[in-house]
Amino acid sequence: MSPTPLQLIVALQDTITLTDLELVAYERALEPKRLVTIPGGHFDPYITRFDQSCTAALDWFKEHLA
Repeated sequence: MSPTPLQLIVALQDTITLTDLELVAYERALEPKRLVTIPGGHFDPYITRFDQSCTAALDWFKEHLA
């Protein structure tokens, strides 16, 4: 399958992996693609918002790996 499906989970206040660069990369990517934004900094998708990021990842994998 081409192009490869892409999902980005982006922390909106990330200062380690710069959010603006992630959003530019997302815009340049071809479909199928999905953008999930999460409030907070770099580690919030792994700590305070893990349920949200984990659910998004699992749903994406189920859709594209099934």
